[in-house]
Amino acid sequence: MSPVRRGIKSDAAAIAQRVADQLSRDAKIEPLVSDEFSRNEFEWALATSASPVWVEDSNGHIRGHLYGATFDDPLHGRQTWSGPDGYSYESEHALDNLCEWAYHEWREQDSTAHLVWALAGNGTQAWVERGYSIVSVRGALALGEVFDFTWPPGHGVRRGTPADLETALAFDALIDLAQGVPLDSLTDQQREANEADLVEILDDPDCHYYLLEVDKRPAAQCVTFPLPPLRGNFDATIYVGSLAVDPAFRRRGLATKLMHTVMNDAISDDFRYAEVRWHINNDEATSLWSAMGFRPTYVQLRRTLLD
Repeated sequence: MSPVRRGIKSDAAAIAQRVADQLSRDAKIEPLVSDEFSRNEFEWALATSASPVWVEDSNGHIRGHLYGATFDDPLHGRQTWSGPDGYSYESEHALDNLCEWAYHEWREQDSTAHLVWALAGNGTQAWVERGYSIVSVRGALALGEVFDFTWPPGHGVRRGTPADLETALAFDALIDLAQGVPLDSLTDQQREANEADLVEILDDPDCHYYLLEVDKRPAAQCVTFPLPPLRGNFDATIYVGSLAVDPAFRRRGLATKLMHTVMNDAISDDFRYAEVRWHINNDEATSLWSAMGFRPTYVQLRRTLLD
C-alpha cells in the first residue's frame, strides 16, 4: 500500500509543525528569511482549502506533505504553485512518492506545470534532480540609513498617473525583452492582461509608480507597494519591481539613483525590508540587485507536467 494519502483535518497540526521547523531551519541559514509563522492561521487555511494536500503517512507519522494551488496564468496557461510552506519531506523517497500522487491530481486539473519556491542554494538540489529548472529569484535587503545623493540638472522623479499608461506599456515591453519574451509571441489576451495590470497599478493608491524624466523625456520607471503577509517575509516589507531604463539613457547610473530614491522613500515610510524578484535569464537585473545589496532568499523552480 502506498504511504501517500489525501490530508485530513486532523493532519493540520502535524503539517504545521513540519512547516514551522522548516522555516526555522531556513532562517538560521539565511537571516533575511523570516520564521514568523501563525500555526492557527495555517491550520485554518489547510482545513478550508479547496485544493487537496497530500501527506506521506508512515503508521500515523507524517513524513512529508505537498500542496499546490492551480490557477490560470495569462502568459503560461494553467499552472500549479507551491510556496515555501507547501511541502516538506524527511527523505527524497518521500518527496518522490508525494510528487507521483500530486502530479496525477494536477494533470487531471489540466495543469501544465508545477512551480515551487525553495530556499536559495540549499533548498534547490532535490527539485533540480527531479527535472525542475530555476526561473526566477526572490531577493531581500534590510533597509538602513538613507542614501545621500542629488539628481543632476534636468532630472526629476514624479509619481505616475493613469495618463502615463502608454509610457508604462513601453517600459513593460522592455522588461519582456530583458526576460527573453519576444514581443510578437504575446497573444492579444496576454497583451490585454498586461495592460489591465498596468491600469490597476496606476490607479491603486497603495502602489507607487515612479517615473524618472530627463529633460521631460521618460527615462526610467519603478513600481513599489507594501507586501501582504507572505511566508518567509518579515513584516514592513516593501516590494520593488518593474524597474526599467530606456536604452537611450542607459550606462548613466540612473537605475541606481532611482533605486536610492525608492529606498529613501521606503525608509521614510517606516519600511524595514525591501524585496525584489527577477528572472534568472535577466543578467542586468542580477548584477544590479546584487550591487544594491539584495541577497537571494528563495528561488522559483518550474517543471512541466506534460511529460
